[in-house]
Amino acid sequence: MLILWVGLHQFQIDEDTIFVISVVVAEGYMIWRNLPTAAASLGTIQKDKPRLLRWPVMAVIGLIAIQLWLNDPLFTQRVLTGACLFVLIVMLLGLRREQILLDRVVPLKQHSGRQIKRVGLLRINALVLAIVITVNETLIASEPLAVWITVMPLLAILLHGFYWFAVLMVLPSEEAS
Repeated sequence: MLILWVGLHQFQIDEDTIFVISVVVAEGYMIWRNLPTAAASLGTIQKDKPRLLRWPVMAVIGLIAIQLWLNDPLFTQRVLTGACLFVLIVMLLGLRREQILLDRVVPLKQHSGRQIKRVGLLRINALVLAIVITVNETLIASEPLAVWITVMPLLAILLHGFYWFAVLMVLPSEEAS
């Protein structure tokens, strides 16, 4: 996103357009990169479940098209907040039934018969989403597009490290098994 932002500034293109294109390409890349993993995860639950991804993918493509058509940086920034808010609500609702979800998706024992300690990550996911929403809205309210486009990729890197640190903190140790 940041490289595209800098690269497109070399051409005679409006800064709002550069911003929207940079963010939309980053959104598209994230969907393209994560789609195979999502399909594989759904495939482990039930063989024909990956087809359920068609509608969300079509919705995302539609949302990307709307962002490009409107060419409004504020709308594009709010799409990030809206998407994170939607997933945050799903995560918070999932917390109510987390044990049922774990029972359905994660086996109790390995093939060797050894007991598996299951850990839910919905709380960590919800925290990360809340951080993204807070930072995004703070940047929208107080900073220009150049700051937003610089901070958000850095935030993504920092949150990636924070996320895996938090996951490692909640995973049971091998000695406890």
